[in-house]
Amino acid sequence: MPRNFPSEWSIGDLVDLEYFLFQDAEADGSELARRDRAWYLAHLSDQERPLSRRLLLRRWLELRRAAARDQGVHSPGEVIAAVLRPARLLLFFLGALFGFGLALGVLGYAGEQPINLFAALGLLAVLPFLFMLASVVLPLVRLARRRTPAGRLGFWLTGALLARLAGRAHAFLGGRGAGRQQLALTQAWGVLRGRGGLYAGVMGWLAYGLMQLTALGFSLGVLLGVLLRGTIADLAFSWQTTARISAEQVHALVGALARPWAGFFDPPLSHPTLEQIAGSRVYLKEGLAPLVSSDLQSWWYFLLWAILVYAVLPRLLLVGVALWGGRRAERRLGFQDARCEALIRRMQHPQVRLGQEGEGPQRETGASRVLPETAQAGFARLHVLVPAELLERPAADRLSEEVRQEFNAAPQAVLGVSLDEIQDAEALRGLAELGEDCAVLMLLEGWQPCIIATLEYLKSLRRHLGPQRLLVVGLIGREAPGRWGTPTPDAEFEIWRKRLAALGDPGLLVHNWGGAAHG
Repeated sequence: MPRNFPSEWSIGDLVDLEYFLFQDAEADGSELARRDRAWYLAHLSDQERPLSRRLLLRRWLELRRAAARDQGVHSPGEVIAAVLRPARLLLFFLGALFGFGLALGVLGYAGEQPINLFAALGLLAVLPFLFMLASVVLPLVRLARRRTPAGRLGFWLTGALLARLAGRAHAFLGGRGAGRQQLALTQAWGVLRGRGGLYAGVMGWLAYGLMQLTALGFSLGVLLGVLLRGTIADLAFSWQTTARISAEQVHALVGALARPWAGFFDPPLSHPTLEQIAGSRVYLKEGLAPLVSSDLQSWWYFLLWAILVYAVLPRLLLVGVALWGGRRAERRLGFQDARCEALIRRMQHPQVRLGQEGEGPQRETGASRVLPETAQAGFARLHVLVPAELLERPAADRLSEEVRQEFNAAPQAVLGVSLDEIQDAEALRGLAELGEDCAVLMLLEGWQPCIIATLEYLKSLRRHLGPQRLLVVGLIGREAPGRWGTPTPDAEFEIWRKRLAALGDPGLLVHNWGGAAHG
């Protein structure tokens, strides 16, 4: 097992975390609990200085990778990390190559016809500047649209339609288990939609950074092409137009564009003078004979400065912004979703093992010590919602005590609900006023079918709780003598878990009463 644990997260780390969490979601809950609890006791527990959630998950990931490598398996995150490094260099090189070729093509000059100044300036400086502005404005517009439901409507409808069409096609072709196939597709789409939103900021900044790096290479290639072309050959620029534009107006425009660097260099090193601008104008009826070579060559410095200031430097700034934004998005990851919560609970919740007949419950040991009861992982605050009919069970007086034993958290409140959004409107509105550290537990009968009305109620509950609050769905079985809640049978629990996964809610934790929890 690794000893030196890194603390930072990368794209490859996030990919591996999702990869291993997805594998664990389909594994046996008791085996997972034993494995993660053993790792925690041996490598991750610290009674004097408990690890933060971010660091605890990061170190668990390294242990998981080491276990996979011992089995001869390479994680996908390692492959992605290895691919990203040369991919960045390749995109930068391709951008530079394309920009260099464009500059050489635009500045092709054989000494007979001067280069069209407006075409060269537009293609090599103005157009990259406009694309740079677009790369600034369009993400801001998209961010504003993402705050409204209309921005995601197409994504939701497309995913639901594809899942349904795939299930229909499977049934039409005579495949067996068409209903299960459609349920699996719906579940997969829900997981993708829900989990993908957790890292949207990190992935978005990664894509943005790659785009800016490519554009920076393009601008540097253009600058290199213009510099090389002007160094080894005499470049002559001229301008002409049928519009009523005077040399004075062009001089004023050029002076305004050259203002960022004009204070450091005097004309013609900063921009052409009024006489040079007038002398480089071409009139078709007069031809090129009246033009002076020094006037035609005076535009080269201005073109170089324009490319550097309006194409290269802004892209360099945006590359820095992308790096800063990606790092900030990574540091803002709270890992508060349901799967991470289930993993944390498996590691920090002591397992109680029953001994031989006549012996009491034995608490597990690790590192030659017995962990006290206070080491158990529980919720800081827990608010419980219970359907009204479940409050009428014979052992209803044991509800709060069994919840405390199940989640190691005394419920702050137990509220009866009708599972009807209209009737429970006031209660649901009150949940929005709870703090972010307060988890909500919704108790449902897992032996009954998961109907659409229940799913819609959970969606409404999520809207009132907000996107960050942890929502735990506790599935209980039938009544038993002396107990309020019993485990849900495995088959029924698996159906519920898949139906709830189709909601695409990363903050939804599905818990089998007396059993395992799944994200």
